Amino acid sequence: MKKQLKQTFFILTGMLALSASNLKAADKDIVDTAVAAGDFKILAKALEITGLDKALKGKGPFTVFAPTDEAFMRLPKGTLQTLLKPENKDQLAKVLTYHAVSGKVSGATAVTLKDAKTLNGEKVTIQFKNAALYVNKSRITATDIAASNGVIHVVDNVLVPKNLSPKKAAKPTVKVVTGKNAVSEKILVDAIDVGVDLFNGGNEKACASVYQIAVMAVLEIKPKGLDKELVTKVKKTLVAVASDDDARANAWALRRAIDGMMAKLTK
Repeated sequence: MKKQLKQTFFILTGMLALSASNLKAADKDIVDTAVAAGDFKILAKALEITGLDKALKGKGPFTVFAPTDEAFMRLPKGTLQTLLKPENKDQLAKVLTYHAVSGKVSGATAVTLKDAKTLNGEKVTIQFKNAALYVNKSRITATDIAASNGVIHVVDNVLVPKNLSPKKAAKPTVKVVTGKNAVSEKILVDAIDVGVDLFNGGNEKACASVYQIAVMAVLEIKPKGLDKELVTKVKKTLVAVASDDDARANAWALRRAIDGMMAKLTK
């Protein structure tokens, strides 16, 4: 039975790893590998703020459970903005070190484990269920991304340690949002909340990335509130942004697209 589960896991994660094949770069360290992937801009910025980018460029080996930009956007409203403030650097470091383990833990090894001690000092639980591997409640969406000093596994949610200050980790009341228009509106509002702080903090590239992910997510949802003309215009903006290296201009172009979508969704 266990052998069958492993085989199922390898098939599923193998397929996911193919979609992330651009990340495979064993000649680069963990930080440079994540930066080159393009989906971990917020993580890279957070590592830079705390100085942990230098540590993860060390000899290692390390195993990192890396949250994508989209995963950071799923944090409760206001959490990311709070953690990225200079005065909360220690809190941010606790979160980041909770995503790293000393030593190289491959996907094959992870399947056999129940938990792992992180650099934070706390343990994360590891569980294989429903044909997928989980770290705490976060699903691993890609495994065994090779780096010169370890390995990266991609997770779909940020891991929040228990030893984070209660004040910073307080969970707000979550309002259940239903309906394509309502869900789309929430995605865009949350993106603006995160993006504005990133932009004002000088991280225009990360801001543009957050906006881009939100816009793409809403287009994927296809809410009825958006007409064909606006959708076409927004798609053209995405194409233009993809070929432009001006992060500031991209952030503003995407923000205008978001504002246009919000106007339709809130009619």
